[in-house]
Amino acid sequence: MLIHSVLRSLLLAGVAVAVVSSAAIAQGAASQIVQRVPQGTPLTLRDAIARVMEVNPTLIGQKFALTAADARRDQAALRPAIEVGLETEDIFGTDRLSTFKDAQVTLQLSTLLELGGKRGKRIGTAERERDLLLTELDAEKLDTVAEVARRFIRVVAAQREVSLAMQSMELATNTRKVVGQRVSTGRGAAVEDRNAEIALTRAEIEKSRAESGVLQVWQSLTAMWGGSSVGTMEAAAELFTLPQLEPLTTLDAMLQQNPNLVRFASERRVEEAKLRLTESQATPDITVGAGVRRLQTDRSNAFVLSFSMPLGTGSRSAPYTAEARSKLQQVEYRERAAQAELKATLYALHQEATQRGIELAVLREKAVPLAEGARELTQSGFNAGRFSLLELLNSQQQLIELQRSAIDTAVAYHNAVIEIERLTARSATAGIEK
Repeated sequence: MLIHSVLRSLLLAGVAVAVVSSAAIAQGAASQIVQRVPQGTPLTLRDAIARVMEVNPTLIGQKFALTAADARRDQAALRPAIEVGLETEDIFGTDRLSTFKDAQVTLQLSTLLELGGKRGKRIGTAERERDLLLTELDAEKLDTVAEVARRFIRVVAAQREVSLAMQSMELATNTRKVVGQRVSTGRGAAVEDRNAEIALTRAEIEKSRAESGVLQVWQSLTAMWGGSSVGTMEAAAELFTLPQLEPLTTLDAMLQQNPNLVRFASERRVEEAKLRLTESQATPDITVGAGVRRLQTDRSNAFVLSFSMPLGTGSRSAPYTAEARSKLQQVEYRERAAQAELKATLYALHQEATQRGIELAVLREKAVPLAEGARELTQSGFNAGRFSLLELLNSQQQLIELQRSAIDTAVAYHNAVIEIERLTARSATAGIEK
């Protein structure tokens, strides 16, 4: 399966995340996923991403972040509480006032009347902050998809490394047999036998290291969906199939969809809402109250009304307004800096992918075939006694190193394209299967 055709479809679909109601359910789902993976069934990138979207702890935690944002919106919508107060006067004094006979008892209800639309502006600020959170969570989803793709590619590359190590070991084993036969018939020196044995030992070590590397990268990949390893399944992907990159001008236009840039638009709306809220603080609120007073001396009751308003609210709110206005202006310049940095990063990644594509074509179409031809000629010459063991081992090593370079180059290309797609939040490639 083509790596970037899968990644493209997921990016364009928005990468929906399935959330569950609790961490316990998430862990149960993770174990079910591991159980339903048949042994020996190849794992595709689409499957890997689907599993991560289903049970990744970080993405599941997004639900609680959204719940908290909803709660903050509800908090902002709360009206000032109604307060009940009880006041007693003219008690515990001297003479007649030493008792409750001449006391005045007042029971009063009071509340704050918010003016200047403060409540509506608080709600607006909370809603804009929730929008900003959604943008940040979308960026986190995109980062997660890109990281799954990178780890999946490492698995595919590690599998190639194992195949390469097995090829190297097969060559070393055959060489060891040929050298053994030459030495036994007196046509070769004993030192050649030792050197062939050393080459075989080195090949065995490389094979063991490659197999261990596969286990490590598989564990890294499966950690993305909860840390449970699925063993040593096969990752199905075409490592050496490189999709054609879009022109740099096209990618530059796509860059405006980068979540980090989209975030600035949401952040600007948040700061604008905060500015409106701080400006409303210049309008003083009024505290009003009403109640009943009991006058014990006359055995009578009376209604009580109260009113209070703070003074100097305009001057006291001015520093907060200035701070909010400065933060709003900051967003614009931070966005400019981010755009410049992203453009430079995009250009570097495009150059990296282009160069790696050229290198891979030269390696696979020219260098590796030449090295394979040289190895075959050297092998034939060695069997006929025209070349030394050292020349044969060098030709074999040269072939293996060029094939390993091809693997590394392909991985570098795919990683560059994945990062470009993460930056643009769109497919960066053209001419691949629909």
